[in-house]
Amino acid sequence: MKTSHLYKFGPYLLDGAERVLLRDGLPVTLPPKDLETLLVLVERAGHIVEKEELLGKVWPGVFIEEGNLARHIFNLRQALGDSPDGRKYIETIPRRGYRFIAAVREDGASASLDPAANQASAPAQTGPSRAYKRSPWLWLLPLSAALAVTVIVVSRHFSTHRSPPPQRVMLAVLPFVNLSGDAQEDYFADGLTEEMIAQLGQLQPSRLGVIARTSIAGYKGTTETVAQIGHELGVGYLLEGSVRRGGDRVRVTAQLIQAGEQTHLWAETYERPLTDVLNIQREIAEKITHSLSIQLLQVDANSASSHVNLESYDKYLLGLHELGQGSRESVNRAIQYFQEGIAKDPKDARIYAALAQAYNAATTYYSSPAEVMPRAKEAAQRALELDPNLASAHVRLGYVHLFFDWDWPAAEAEYRRALNINPSLPEAQLGYANYLGTVGRFDEALSRVQQAYLYDPLSVESRNEALWIYYFSGRMPETIEQCQKTIEVAPALGTAYAVLSMAYAQMGQQAETLRAAEDTVRISNSPSLTATAAWALAHIGQSGKAKQFLTKALEQAKEHYICRFIVADAYTELGENEKALESMQQAFLQRST
Repeated sequence: MKTSHLYKFGPYLLDGAERVLLRDGLPVTLPPKDLETLLVLVERAGHIVEKEELLGKVWPGVFIEEGNLARHIFNLRQALGDSPDGRKYIETIPRRGYRFIAAVREDGASASLDPAANQASAPAQTGPSRAYKRSPWLWLLPLSAALAVTVIVVSRHFSTHRSPPPQRVMLAVLPFVNLSGDAQEDYFADGLTEEMIAQLGQLQPSRLGVIARTSIAGYKGTTETVAQIGHELGVGYLLEGSVRRGGDRVRVTAQLIQAGEQTHLWAETYERPLTDVLNIQREIAEKITHSLSIQLLQVDANSASSHVNLESYDKYLLGLHELGQGSRESVNRAIQYFQEGIAKDPKDARIYAALAQAYNAATTYYSSPAEVMPRAKEAAQRALELDPNLASAHVRLGYVHLFFDWDWPAAEAEYRRALNINPSLPEAQLGYANYLGTVGRFDEALSRVQQAYLYDPLSVESRNEALWIYYFSGRMPETIEQCQKTIEVAPALGTAYAVLSMAYAQMGQQAETLRAAEDTVRISNSPSLTATAAWALAHIGQSGKAKQFLTKALEQAKEHYICRFIVADAYTELGENEKALESMQQAFLQRST
């Protein structure tokens, strides 16, 4: 790839040498692999770049699935937005590759004004460097170019004598390896990984960001190098570990690695009684923060005890494992495990928060909000009584306030508290995005979705949230585009097809609506999504097929939860007002949203 050119397109400057992307003079933070993908496309602007060529240039000598490439293209489109003529910058060429379609001007100069600018796109830093922060001064200096130069020189003189702003480190905890030789013990290693992520995420949130579990789960058993993983996740550091449990003792080995240089900064092995597992996690966290020169926040006196009840902890980890499986049966098992764990140790706040999460998940599969939300609320409140600084419990309580109590101020307060404790928690970012969308602050909501992408770049859940927010904002062309991009990344995601069918229906595109509605029913077994497709068909006048889909949705509802509000909407489009009113009454009673 060329490395000595400055590329200009729309409001953007891309410096190939320094790997810096600027928009209107301010840095745009992109993971390294996203930026390298963009550079290849921009260098070949106007021409089709085959998928194989992109993969070969961005990941030389490494086997990468096409789905990974689609995800990076999706991220770039999200970051760049529209070109000045209203089109997207990157065009998909079906079954071939991609083409950068905006006009690009090349310049041999460098975009960087001083060495500080080189760090602007590094994943360890979220804010602009001090050099770029000076750029707004230029808007205040219309008197003459000479005066502008003078101010910049003086500004540089003073900025070089000030302490640089603290950098924010991005870290990923790779799945801990189970060394017991028994695959049935995987849940323990997975649970330790999740606990380690939670522990690190709220140590010093202004200085340390931690990638979420859903994005690192795919690296379990991976053969990729730490450098490759660091590039893909946009992190500077990785924590690797292994665990072996035997009887009432546990052996944990952990090592901190600088991803780019593959340098081991610290490694240690702990062999302790199993009851000391939380202290092991905290010692590892302290070692990491010391290695990265990050000062730890003071531990709150009300935080959970350093020792665990072994039987309760085991039930907790088993419950987390089941909750991650994502099925009706696994959610039921998770609830049972958490309840058994609470019976063994009613003072563990984490289990109550996890139980609240499981109750919330149950509405996806079989239970109405009226049935499970009060239980979720009780569990979340109990968790916060035991540990007021448990971010996940604030998220769960915020969810109940938003979707069950319909108490917007209370929901906002809980989400903001969760974000203050642990901004690395993607469900906190997404929950707050849902609140913002609910009260009509759509631009802010989508900004929060982007924050969730930063901490959970491989998650489909954040894309789900973004689709609904786009749709309810009334931005139908953008909604269609976002659905199409999501389908590229996750072709088996029923929500994307359902929202796509509604957006096409709103635009009056009949053939596209029919195709998206049929894809929804073909891919998903969710009665709520099937009813959504029925509404879309009814909206374009396809009453016969809409009734067929609605009948199917109500049949599915015998086994799964269905949102009666969507059913009422479909009946309204069909002109069956009595049934619509009846469904609305049911929706109110079940607290459907």
